[in-house]
Amino acid sequence: MRTLPPSGTRQRIGLLGGSFDPPHSGHMHVAQTALKRLKLDWIYWLPARGNPLKQAPADFYERLHAVRELIGHHPNMFVSDFEHWAGVRYTADVLGHFIQHCPHANFVWLMGADSLMNFHDWYRWQQVAETLPICVVSRPSAGPRALRSPFAHRYASCRLRERDAALLADCEPPAWVYLKAPFDRTSSTELRTAAQKR
Repeated sequence: MRTLPPSGTRQRIGLLGGSFDPPHSGHMHVAQTALKRLKLDWIYWLPARGNPLKQAPADFYERLHAVRELIGHHPNMFVSDFEHWAGVRYTADVLGHFIQHCPHANFVWLMGADSLMNFHDWYRWQQVAETLPICVVSRPSAGPRALRSPFAHRYASCRLRERDAALLADCEPPAWVYLKAPFDRTSSTELRTAAQKR
């Protein structure tokens, strides 16, 4: 199964990583917002093998198949088992592999604003910020706190205006944009809690 984009591609590709435990409409909201406003050709969903900052997630392939169910037959989205297949764990390493394999692609890292709040706790977070442009999509659990995060302060001068979001994929990193969008209040934590109570 294809786990990486074609090596010679010059497309604009969003990379959306996460535990997706479970995946839900909020994740899809981030993906669809970025796909449209950044004028991307593809979004690659990258379920994580594990997250050092969270409790152990459900089985990898259960989550992978759940993401596939979520996106259905969307013509511009692909679910990759790259982290499991390549045996990598950290975002910084994942990005390195994608860039090495597809040196002519224009990649953008995608995340919800809730992830931005603790982005500075990620392994080699500044390396991630300086490897790819980053698109942050608003989430109800984050609000203004995301824009007061260490990342937002550290890279304040590299932030694009929201109206220029379509330029992000062509920017040299570090570069980022914060996209406001109607909130989808679904959260993985709430879904897991509800499932445990059944």
